[in-house]
Amino acid sequence: MKIAILHSGDMENISLGGVDRYIKSLILFSGNNEITVFGTTKKGEHELGCSYSKEYCGKEYIFIPISDNTKRPLSLYYMIKEFTWIRFLGQYDCIYAQRTEYSVPFLFSKNKKLLIQMIHGSSKYSEIGFGKRLARFHLLLEKIAISVAQKTFIILNRSEFGVPYYKKKYSKYADRISYGRNPIDTSIYCKQDKNMSRLDLNLPQDKKILIFSGRIEHNPKRVLLFPEICEEIVKKHRDFLFVIIGEGSDMEQLKYIIEERDLSCYFLLPGYIDDPRTIAKYNNSSDVSINISKFEGTCTSNLEAIACNTPVISTDVGDIHECIYSGENGIIIPNEEKTIVSDAAKAFDLIISSGIKMNNAYEKYRGESVFKELEEAISELRRD
Repeated sequence: MKIAILHSGDMENISLGGVDRYIKSLILFSGNNEITVFGTTKKGEHELGCSYSKEYCGKEYIFIPISDNTKRPLSLYYMIKEFTWIRFLGQYDCIYAQRTEYSVPFLFSKNKKLLIQMIHGSSKYSEIGFGKRLARFHLLLEKIAISVAQKTFIILNRSEFGVPYYKKKYSKYADRISYGRNPIDTSIYCKQDKNMSRLDLNLPQDKKILIFSGRIEHNPKRVLLFPEICEEIVKKHRDFLFVIIGEGSDMEQLKYIIEERDLSCYFLLPGYIDDPRTIAKYNNSSDVSINISKFEGTCTSNLEAIACNTPVISTDVGDIHECIYSGENGIIIPNEEKTIVSDAAKAFDLIISSGIKMNNAYEKYRGESVFKELEEAISELRRD
């Protein structure tokens, strides 16, 4: 089976985040299926329209750049470039769009019968994160996309923003809308010996470690609050280390705040890490994982941490209740900007001092079952 994935990134440098991680997981669990990523390249790094053989963790895939990163916003420029590729995409068994914008060009194409799309969050978040004007434009594109795609997976089951919201808002197409899960590799993200993991990464054995893994962007990740949280935590836990894995537009400002507050000795910033085995080691080395986003779909780093037996502190966003519940797997704090710093520090202290029970909620996100759902959706398209 041949699957074309539409994504305005390159899996190596551009748009590294949750969508990037999702696609990489699909590649890992693709079996004998052929995956082609129609993406965006850094200017001058690849020739547009050419096919390149790539590899991720031993699995091969094809990369065809159809746009470069010189035009902004990336997603809209990518969408425009798509029009010249619609006919070519008809040779695939499935066209899998990773944003609603990428479905819009298929409005008048017979190839829309091959189209599946993924919504990594909710259109409701557009207004929360970017204002009403942009939200109205996004909602227009989404309305078109929902009518065009033959299947829409939404990585959010929360009633006010997720699948129930979409089924009600687009009731005409409710039968095309389903819940989608973020896939994780439970053979990699699993419990390992903490001391050995720290030894492998040259991390101190005598410190309490808090970890964040994700895009270094204040909107929506609120990363610039990390130094304040650190200050609160070290009032009680002097032997403390905050590990931040990732890159993003606010990295330099975060570093500046850390240095300005004289907190450098409490922070370790390894940067972006592509190797999932290394990320798993960092999770296993940590005592607590943190996510204080303003909004989320399903936070992959939360799932990966829990699979590694590391409890999570998270704001009450996205599908967090799918993996943290009944007082197990972590602590959910209110999504209130004014109290996040104190709430996060208190939650950290509670986990460290009292411990927390862990369960296997992450099992329903196994990559094998997630990819099977995609294969079933593609098979259904082909029958129709």
